[in-house]
Amino acid sequence: MDFQLAEDQVTVNDLARDVFSRNGDPQRLFDVEAGPDRFDRVLYRDLAGSGVLGLLVPEEHGGAGLGLWEVAGVFVEQGRTLGTVPLWETLVGGVLPLVRYGDAKQQAEWLPRVAAGDAVLTVAVDDLADARPYGARVRARSGTGPGGAGVTLSGTAVGVRSAHLADAIVVPATDEEGTVGLYLVPTTGGGVRRDTFERTDRGLASDVHLDGAAAEPLAEGPGEDRIDWLLRQVWIAVAALQSGVSQAAVRQAADYTSGREQFGVPIATFQAVAHQIADCHIDTEAMEVTYLNALWRETADRPPRAAVHVAKYWAAEAGDRVARTVQHVHGGIGADVTYPIHRYMLWTTQLANTAGSGAWHLQQLADLVDAGEQL
Repeated sequence: MDFQLAEDQVTVNDLARDVFSRNGDPQRLFDVEAGPDRFDRVLYRDLAGSGVLGLLVPEEHGGAGLGLWEVAGVFVEQGRTLGTVPLWETLVGGVLPLVRYGDAKQQAEWLPRVAAGDAVLTVAVDDLADARPYGARVRARSGTGPGGAGVTLSGTAVGVRSAHLADAIVVPATDEEGTVGLYLVPTTGGGVRRDTFERTDRGLASDVHLDGAAAEPLAEGPGEDRIDWLLRQVWIAVAALQSGVSQAAVRQAADYTSGREQFGVPIATFQAVAHQIADCHIDTEAMEVTYLNALWRETADRPPRAAVHVAKYWAAEAGDRVARTVQHVHGGIGADVTYPIHRYMLWTTQLANTAGSGAWHLQQLADLVDAGEQL
């Protein structure tokens, strides 16, 4: 395997780093949290204006037509600045399934709007309680739409990130024959109710109640297990995001302990501090390698399933270790909610339990090994 970034990846990463850095003022986060929807609209517009939102959108719909391999570094850059926008939710949860499984009409309706920053999409993948084999609590029925045509969905999708903002949600649902498919649900239609609550990272999520809500099947593209494919893309994106969160937290801890003195010397020179930060650095390196390995296997037609679970497991477990350690070495200021280090802990705790906890992914990995899956 070769993890050396290609020229287009470096260009995309530099572009994303520039946009997130321009909008990375910590005071901005307080202002966004004080708003009713916890959404940094200025940053989202900047991402659209710079072309980041269109990176995965095909050229005929106003985008760059790139794939997850080229774009995953954008999520790392978001994690480094804790940019409060539903980026992986829109690009990976919404755009990727539309590109792979959407028909021409669906793509023409939604993809240009995403690229222009005029639409937010999200995906209902946080409820994995019965996801092995991947099931879906929401039920799809055909011929129940207006005039006896179309498809409607009924049931509840829990904990859908940024659903309060979303113009449409990609929802896994089980049809009358027991097949799990992906459906696009516009949130402006009837039969959609969102009960919104605050997440650990101070963003918002919703339990989405569907009662005969009109839905559009994402029925084109290759015949494959669609939710299995979608979950792999989500897990890789979340692992990349956590990698950026942890890298920035370690960088901040290193800067703080290098400037904070005790007994006339920087506390970073104490072995008890230096060794902990060194362990954090090793953890972040391992997180980056495992997510890149999963990304490479997913996009290079190599067996990806075990590697993706490893990446998400490592992001959850090592991410938690890093967050706790960097908070610890900050001493009392680590508990000051006006000081930014605590935000890395909040984001890490939320991401560790997004689309499956570390323990859940470890169990899936064990099952794959038991079944003879190639690692």
